[in-house]
Amino acid sequence: MSRAVPRLHLISDRRHCPLDRFPDVARAAVLAGFDAVHLREKDLPAEEVIEAARALNRALGDRAALFINDRVDVALIVGAAGVQLGETSLSPRDVRALAGQSLLIGRSVHDVEGAERAAVEGADFVLAGHIYATGSKPGQPPRGLDFLAAVTAATPLPVIAVGGIMPERVPEVIAAGAYGVAVITGVLAAADPGAAAAAYRRALETGGSIQA
Repeated sequence: MSRAVPRLHLISDRRHCPLDRFPDVARAAVLAGFDAVHLREKDLPAEEVIEAARALNRALGDRAALFINDRVDVALIVGAAGVQLGETSLSPRDVRALAGQSLLIGRSVHDVEGAERAAVEGADFVLAGHIYATGSKPGQPPRGLDFLAAVTAATPLPVIAVGGIMPERVPEVIAAGAYGVAVITGVLAAADPGAAAAAYRRALETGGSIQA
């Protein structure tokens, strides 16, 4: 795919930021340096996801890539930049057959085999986690940096790390081989989302070189 894979991803979560506030929070994060926003609301009816996606498009303009989680139909309807696929959703190969080169395709993975399969099936990047303990996965042990290093070694695709990543942890995540990071509570639960997003941008810029 000719379009660059974003490095800083903000993911929606209504438990921390209601959808009517999310466009403003996402815009603040993007202005501070985030280059991708994910609408991850798989439990909502399609009409509500479309409405939320269009609100994000109005807020973001062309400043960041909008990804729709799982809903390829919604991504195509609203002209999103890409789609983020869960491990049990459509395969990247099937999405590519449907959408051609119009969408960047991310695949969420939780083991090395999933990362290898994502590359074979034509994904553009993988989102791997969860790396650290996180309230988004209560009671589930984190997979840690060794897991992240194993995933980055197993796939030629850019790896976006997710799960409990605060700005101070970004350098060690990049050192383990990650291309970028995805964030939920680190921005959504912050008193000042823009300032929190800027801290991630600074940490990424000083945390290591970009993978080839």
